[in-house]
Amino acid sequence: MILRTLLATTAISLFAVTAAAAQDRPADPPPAPTPAAEEEEEGTQVDEVVVRGVRPDILSQADRMSYSVTNDLQAQSGSVADVLRNVPGVEVDLQGNVSLRGDGNVTILIDGRPSAMFTGGSRADALQAMPGGTLERVEVITNPSAAFSPEGSGGIINLVTKKTPQSAQATQSGTLRLGYGGDGRYNASLSGGRRDGPLTVAGDLGFRNQEGENVSERDRFRPGPMPADQRIERNRNVNDGRFRSTNARLSADYDLNDRDRISGELGWREFSVGGDGVETFSRTDGNGLVLDSYARDGSTSFGNDGFNGRTTWRRKFDGDLHELVVDLEFSQFENERLTEAFTDYTAGPGADFAERIGGGSTSDEWGVKADYTRPLGERSNVKVGYELDVEEDIFDNFGFRGPDFSSLAPVANLTSEFRYDETIHAAYVTHDRPFGDLDVQFGLRLEQVEFTIDQVTQNVQASRDYFRAYPTLNFGYQLTDSQRLRGGYSRRISRPQPQDLNPFTTYVDVQNLRRGNPDLDPEITDSFELGWQMRQGRTFYSATLFYRDSSGGVTDVVQDLGNGVVLTTRENLGEAQRTGVEFIANGQLPAGISYNVSGTLLKNDIFVPGVAGSDRSGTTASVRASLNWQPTEVDFFQVNGFYNGEQLQAQGYREPFGILNLGYRRKLTDDLSLTLTGVNVLDSAEQKVVIDTADFSDRVTNRFQEPAFFVGLTWNFGGGPRRPEQFDFNTGQGPG
Repeated sequence: MILRTLLATTAISLFAVTAAAAQDRPADPPPAPTPAAEEEEEGTQVDEVVVRGVRPDILSQADRMSYSVTNDLQAQSGSVADVLRNVPGVEVDLQGNVSLRGDGNVTILIDGRPSAMFTGGSRADALQAMPGGTLERVEVITNPSAAFSPEGSGGIINLVTKKTPQSAQATQSGTLRLGYGGDGRYNASLSGGRRDGPLTVAGDLGFRNQEGENVSERDRFRPGPMPADQRIERNRNVNDGRFRSTNARLSADYDLNDRDRISGELGWREFSVGGDGVETFSRTDGNGLVLDSYARDGSTSFGNDGFNGRTTWRRKFDGDLHELVVDLEFSQFENERLTEAFTDYTAGPGADFAERIGGGSTSDEWGVKADYTRPLGERSNVKVGYELDVEEDIFDNFGFRGPDFSSLAPVANLTSEFRYDETIHAAYVTHDRPFGDLDVQFGLRLEQVEFTIDQVTQNVQASRDYFRAYPTLNFGYQLTDSQRLRGGYSRRISRPQPQDLNPFTTYVDVQNLRRGNPDLDPEITDSFELGWQMRQGRTFYSATLFYRDSSGGVTDVVQDLGNGVVLTTRENLGEAQRTGVEFIANGQLPAGISYNVSGTLLKNDIFVPGVAGSDRSGTTASVRASLNWQPTEVDFFQVNGFYNGEQLQAQGYREPFGILNLGYRRKLTDDLSLTLTGVNVLDSAEQKVVIDTADFSDRVTNRFQEPAFFVGLTWNFGGGPRRPEQFDFNTGQGPG
């Protein structure tokens, strides 16, 4: 009921600001924005850009690095996951899982606010569903200030969407993008906006479809004293998959006067992943004797759809950066999944069976946030705020089995209901002040958290509440006109996801089960970093040392239950330290060539108490690079790629992998461009994970996308400013 009210309120605000502009706007234009407001707008869009026309344009702020992606050649019809793969410090694996400096506990925001779409197990799919062309820049905040939630030990990635340029005169602009890659790969997007006096309206609409074959293989070995006691299991899954997404966004801003602005935004996203495939399985002993085998023919589907909305009031007072901002927002998302399969045993004692297994979840979130910022002098200000976040989740599972699909019967241990409710109250303060050439930002955030879990099926209930303080410190020191030091400290937290707390054992497949742990505690991380930066003309260099000390992190622990069945549970990581260095080099070479290179070298030490062999240490490296060449005014070439080294995990490691892409753009007219791209040209989109325990070892291989080539058209229309043409290197997870 609350969410319906918020949805109606946001919708009404959108229509209200539009109607007010159409009916009540005075004949003469309203006064132009104050000089302070104009300077703030220009500082964000122009003055802070260090390098223009080079990917990415880099801006360093007190607590973050901001990377412009308007010239990112992957953004035209690629996904947000594709764009993030070229952002320094960010790693995105072939399944869409994101990490910062080796830490996967990352919070993803849209325009500074959280979204339920980017939480839980569907986040990777959501990142590959959201079109990259909607983004203006990506902010990487490894030591966020106290004004942000401390959730996410790795830090925050803030996705800043494109806005319609502000102007006292009526302007309108739009962009239509079309892309085709053959074999069921195509996409289309339309974006635009209109500014007329005090009213700004903007919107986006996009559609993506991918089809292709995915192949996954798993080899599992169980040791024994004699060959006859050893077990060798082989799985191979070939899936003809599809990935489809649709998104829409509508926003409106209306300036009531030169001090007050009201805003509304509604968004809708829907995506589905599915496919038909065949899994083959065999189990032999060390002598090669086949003990059992089967073929499993079936289909899987996963869908997510939801709405989100926001209403904002902004009041400006006298003085630069003196303002009050109040946000009211909501989101509602639903997930559904279904697997239907028939298992045909070709050897061993097993009997053939059919099954229909699925489930769903709903997530309702709403929140209120109020920020008041007051200047205290030159380069000095204070911000105080309050934030309330409420989350309500329901998870349902069901399962049916039988000798065939006409005689399915419910299975009790596949059917469950789980509920999770959480409320967070937060108060925070930040204070910026200078000490000569040294700028310092102090911060403190206080949070009271209350949550309850209810495993309805097992009649298991639990509740917790805790109070925590999160201090932050960020600073910058100007060494010379071109060189600057920056650093910071923050205390972060990673709370278990709702399903991590669910004690019910869920069925993954015949060999694999999964169960949550209601006794999990949140992970606490103390993060430190110190960086050096140099800007000379259109060249930018930086090197950053970082150290993170974590305790209580949640990780997968795998147990052998016997009879070929493995149970994956969640446990608190006893301790972890990550020490490393990150570098960035961005600039230009002669003959119209520009480059952007970044990399991370990281040493990771982890220990999981009670798990044999879990005291582990390893070093990994990652690098990403882009080389652009513009030989003429109408021709543009690009080569880009990334390489992620071996990554340590609690009971194993992920092997290295990388991808290389090529692109060419031809500007046909001032408004129309043609793009040609080659994706994964080295056919290296393969990911391997190794798990080693005392009871067994696993080798898992997944292939997601074969080399592909795309052709696209970009058409800019309307009287507003032109946005740069962009390529598509869609290196995200393929369908399935």
